[in-house]
Amino acid sequence: MNDINRRDFLKLSGAAAASLRVPGADAAYQAPKPAPIELVRIGMVGIGLQGGAHLENFLKIPGCRITAVCDIREERTTWAAKQITAAGHQAPVAYTRGPRDFERLCETGDLDLVFTATPWEWHVPVMLAAMKAGKHAATEVPAAMTVDDCWALVEAAEKYRRHAVMMENCNYDRPEMMVLNIVQQGLFGEVLHAEGGYLHDLREIKFEKKDEGLWRRAWSRKLDGNPYPTHGLGPIANCLDINRGDRFDYLVSMSGPSRGLYDWAREHFPADAP
Repeated sequence: MNDINRRDFLKLSGAAAASLRVPGADAAYQAPKPAPIELVRIGMVGIGLQGGAHLENFLKIPGCRITAVCDIREERTTWAAKQITAAGHQAPVAYTRGPRDFERLCETGDLDLVFTATPWEWHVPVMLAAMKAGKHAATEVPAAMTVDDCWALVEAAEKYRRHAVMMENCNYDRPEMMVLNIVQQGLFGEVLHAEGGYLHDLREIKFEKKDEGLWRRAWSRKLDGNPYPTHGLGPIANCLDINRGDRFDYLVSMSGPSRGLYDWAREHFPADAP
């Protein structure tokens, strides 16, 4: 028992609690239900290529308002304010005092939700600051870059009783929803095997001198692997009812050499390019 991890401990604790449950207690106890939020006030951190697209989408959704925006580039918060006011909403409060100004947004903003579309290394710090300040938190993919940071999000959500959500947009595109509907209609029969992947040619984007090229290329130099496995795995899990009955038992991750990035760089840059 000396090397038991937290997850195993929670399983054992749950089993023990179930064995001690008083008959009829479940029927008597009703978990408190949070009141629905009629108008969700959103603070956006990171208004770059992806963040700008999310902002434009939020402006089309009834029941939400973007009331605060944060970016290290003031021109991006200025652009965001123009989009928001053009949609007929009040201009947002802008936070542009450096890379950690999101902390001021979380602490002083009159917000319900903080949404981050920053470079990957900032996802966890933004979400932790939001939950600590009493706000719900949502992030672009990937939610975290280490297992320890994954647990930090879980523990913060439990401690502060706030939602921490990874916004996996590739679960809800039309092709994925079409296949899920076909599966649920039974047109494929019993599904025993599924395949999916992240088939996205990012070579040109990763070598840009703007937007994601400014930071995403650096991750490619130090990280080997697919940081977006949920793009393929999420829709498959929906089709197979994973976490709706069945559960993952284990996962295996493998990757090959980054031939595509290497070849693209060799074809487009001189041999002495950094």
